[in-house]
Amino acid sequence: MRRFALSKKDRLRTDLEFQAVRRQGKRFRTKNFLVNYLVREDSQLRLGVIASSKIKKAVARNRAKRLLREFFRLNRKEIKSILASGMKRDDFGLDLIFVAYPGAELLKYQEVRDELIEGFKKEAKRLKRDAEKTGSYFN
Repeated sequence: MRRFALSKKDRLRTDLEFQAVRRQGKRFRTKNFLVNYLVREDSQLRLGVIASSKIKKAVARNRAKRLLREFFRLNRKEIKSILASGMKRDDFGLDLIFVAYPGAELLKYQEVRDELIEGFKKEAKRLKRDAEKTGSYFN
């Protein structure tokens, strides 16, 4: 069963790591999720998951977090390639924090995937557009 689990190196584990992503990183919002991300120099992708306390039942919060972990596990390479297209670089790592809001626990996996992939594509376009305005690509 552990074969599909996220290892310790794949997770954000301390409050300081979460704070660093929130303070230094960028974010975008979809209908049911907030995504905070921080580009790093190494090549590791790490995940942090939060379910809003506005999702009242613990069972529902846990379902939302399971959906997000599964999305990350199955799509980590696609996430990185989508953002790489917007940044014009391939040699980077990411710290990601997904925040689930009410309604996320009602979605099926495919709906979560479609919503987040679309969000990452929009963010890549925004990164590309901002880079063209300023003349330098996101670090």
